[in-house]
Amino acid sequence: MALVFYDTETTGLNTTYDQILQFAAVLTDCELNPLDEFEIECRLQSHIIPSPKALLLNGVTASRLYDTSLRSHYEMICSVRDKLIEWSPANFVGFNSINFDEHLLRQAFYQSLHPPFLTSRPGNARSDVRRMLHATSVLAPDSVVIPVREDGRPTFRLELVAEANGFRGRAHQAMADVEATLFLARLVMENASDVWSIAMRFSQKAAVVEYVKNEPLFCIFEYFNGAPHAWFTSYLGPNPDNTAECFLYDLSIDPAELSGLNGIDLASRVATAPRPVRLLKMNAAPILLPTYEAPNFAAGAELGEVELSRRAGILSRDAELRAQLIEVYQAGREEKVKSKHPEGQIYDSFTPDDDLAILEEFHVSPWARRPALLARLQDRRLRKLGRRLIYAECPELLTEPVRTKYDSAIARRILGMDPDTEWLTLPAAIDELNALLHHEGRATHLADYPLIWQELLARAQTEADLSSVTQGTT
Repeated sequence: MALVFYDTETTGLNTTYDQILQFAAVLTDCELNPLDEFEIECRLQSHIIPSPKALLLNGVTASRLYDTSLRSHYEMICSVRDKLIEWSPANFVGFNSINFDEHLLRQAFYQSLHPPFLTSRPGNARSDVRRMLHATSVLAPDSVVIPVREDGRPTFRLELVAEANGFRGRAHQAMADVEATLFLARLVMENASDVWSIAMRFSQKAAVVEYVKNEPLFCIFEYFNGAPHAWFTSYLGPNPDNTAECFLYDLSIDPAELSGLNGIDLASRVATAPRPVRLLKMNAAPILLPTYEAPNFAAGAELGEVELSRRAGILSRDAELRAQLIEVYQAGREEKVKSKHPEGQIYDSFTPDDDLAILEEFHVSPWARRPALLARLQDRRLRKLGRRLIYAECPELLTEPVRTKYDSAIARRILGMDPDTEWLTLPAAIDELNALLHHEGRATHLADYPLIWQELLARAQTEADLSSVTQGTT
């Protein structure tokens, strides 16, 4: 399978409300030989305020951010989608991409009225080089140099790991970060081939499903809070609310101790650390290991394989206990508070098939026809996002009163006048910028922002008062 190494440079770390500014990707064969590359950037959307800390890292100047000669965000994302579809089927690989870039890419597609789950389409796969390095640092520690911070703890920052292993390039530029990611992937493939094989195998959800269902006993490896963790586990069953997730049982806890508990006591035990039930995202490139490759610190390692197998056997024969464990785990999960804003509703539901057909027509139709197509959509989220696209891309299709309402709504949004504000506001960004300029000597490229943002602030305060705004316009 071909691989697509990609990276994004963004306006900040909020994967729901920030935007992609730069996108770069390199297509390789399975031996990581480059076959093609792609790089693109866009200007800032009018309803988004970038984080000064992000601007400090990526070096984007005000003249570039507000350059009207650059593509719009919508134009860029349409080009990105076309290229990624051209390169599919493929394994999409990034650095911390599953936790970060992937969500921003999904949001970009969704907010541009494209199906958001392109990298998870049938035939495609996902991998993350950062996760490979986490595993390599434990399972093949001499194969890649992992730098250490002043406090003695390892760091997995892309630019630091790449530099420690001999890579030279400019960090926090999309294509440079792609090249660094590809460089590190080659090191893992060449020096830690077992880790690479595991990562490639479990980059596809179907392989994960088959493995966890058919292996009575296996180890799952994760890295969080600056340290590696591992557990001997057994499969409990699928998540009835999400086909991409399943439940595993931590075999360091004897299931025989739980089988006789009533519902209340069982729920209490499932909610108490060490928790016996773990949730596995099967489409998120997990690191799964056979028992003979498990690290010696894995929870339950001291029990020995005979005892672990006995416990796994108890679970496999007790369907009622497995079902009860899943039920009480689900019942104990906090219900997610639903967002009022369409961006925050991306995972609330799938787009109806009839709407998908309308959206295909939307993207190839003249702009003059697109408002009528939006009106036919069943999905209210997409109608809202579509109207915002019309305002951004072809405002002359709107009447002057409607344009004025959008002007005012965006002004109120960036000022933080909505009581449910979930994004960075302009006043907060100005405070953050002033602090950076005062304390950070590397912030010289931010020097043009204070005047521009003060002018934007004054204009937004005026526009916010121009008219009443229909709730949820933007």
